[in-house]
Amino acid sequence: MEQKSDFPLPVAAAPAYLTATVAGVSAAGALVVLVMVGYLLATMGPLSGQPVATLVFVFFPVLAFGLLASATVMALLARGEFRLLRNPPVFTADGVRLRVFARRGYDVFVPWDRVSRLRIADVGPRPFLVVDVPGAEDLVGDDPDRAERLRRTRERFEGAAFVYGLRGALIHAEDLDAVVGRLSDGAVALDY
Repeated sequence: MEQKSDFPLPVAAAPAYLTATVAGVSAAGALVVLVMVGYLLATMGPLSGQPVATLVFVFFPVLAFGLLASATVMALLARGEFRLLRNPPVFTADGVRLRVFARRGYDVFVPWDRVSRLRIADVGPRPFLVVDVPGAEDLVGDDPDRAERLRRTRERFEGAAFVYGLRGALIHAEDLDAVVGRLSDGAVALDY
């Protein structure tokens, strides 16, 4: 008899740490440029009418704010990747455990018979695991904020209630399909 066990989606840590490092380097670069601009402003008094002053007063602040914007975007991307790394979807013999609203741990369980479609979708620069569940509001309670978040997710992902970025996933779609088929006894297949 085949033994079924829980299968947490394997996720690589490297993309999250690399993105966080790039965010940190961008923020540090912005700080260095801003300190340099401040120093030059304080010491360039007699040269302020020269063409080089335009470079200092315009180019370097624009560079610093560009680096800050880059750091912010990278920090947001890293946050999502660390979230997936800490609590990836877990496929079980009974269904899928998901972290949707909680800061830690899992807060939604979707039985296999409630999953209408499980797919991998390319939206933007990375693939997403998309779980289509009719009446998903039943699984999350009567909180209006959660219902609004589900509505926004459905609008963005063609009706899907639960979505996970798969940038650091360490499994091929074919292998994940085999795991889902085994654990759901063939009731659910992965579309990819």
